[in-house]
Amino acid sequence: MFIALDARCQGSEHIKTERPCQDFTKAAANYWKTNAYAIVADGHGGEKYFRSAEGSRLAVSSAAEEMNKVLKELLFHIKKKDKNVIYKSLKNLCSRILLLWRKKVKAHFSENPLSEKELKLCEELKISIPIKEEDIFMLYGSTLLSSVYFENYEFWFCLQIGDGKTYILKEDDSAVTPKELENEKAAFGVTPSLCGKNAIEEFRCTFGFEKIAGICVMSDGLTDSFNLEKLPNFLLSIKNNAIQDSEKTKSELNAYLPGLSEKGSGDDISIAGIFVKERKI
Repeated sequence: MFIALDARCQGSEHIKTERPCQDFTKAAANYWKTNAYAIVADGHGGEKYFRSAEGSRLAVSSAAEEMNKVLKELLFHIKKKDKNVIYKSLKNLCSRILLLWRKKVKAHFSENPLSEKELKLCEELKISIPIKEEDIFMLYGSTLLSSVYFENYEFWFCLQIGDGKTYILKEDDSAVTPKELENEKAAFGVTPSLCGKNAIEEFRCTFGFEKIAGICVMSDGLTDSFNLEKLPNFLLSIKNNAIQDSEKTKSELNAYLPGLSEKGSGDDISIAGIFVKERKI
């Protein structure tokens, strides 16, 4: 069975500048607790992304909805261990998430016209009015990290666009980041985004057939605030504590993250994890 946990905080710099928390998270197990998912989205902080807090929320809901739809479809291929078909299915899932996010963004924009403050921002940023569709998506710009683990089939997969980190927690008490998810463009200061013109090509995905102890996904606010050499042990301690008492662990995380942001990046911080709890016989 699974323990699912997520936590986030408004960054210390966002508090000072009166910006909302632009991260959003969700972690959950299915009814029978045979599979679970962890999702994090990090809305962009620049002035032109002034609705990114809503964009990250919509990204998480889009990923959760589409993953829940596709899990049954994937099950047949997982049983057959058809790796080529699984990879194609995951790339298709990325497309479905992106299309649903765009649909939700357009609906939100239609239902929530630009305020006077937002119109003034558009004027300052030289964003033309009436606003173009591509600029609507930009306002809601966000990254997305999403992972799933099927315990019964010892199968996991991860999707990512943009920065942040995904860690697979192994049975031997190690924690590793799949190299397929590494963002090569980050070295050049470029962050792929759901709002980008080439968003579908920017998605990375990977999967594995192995028994694991859990998966954690997190925004760059956490990785930029933490010693990366010590991060695996921190994640493993979260797993061990969450298995003992998930509500207490979540409460402690929510209390700890604001101080970490203040000492570190000053950015919003978010983390979501799913952890395997051994069944008692």
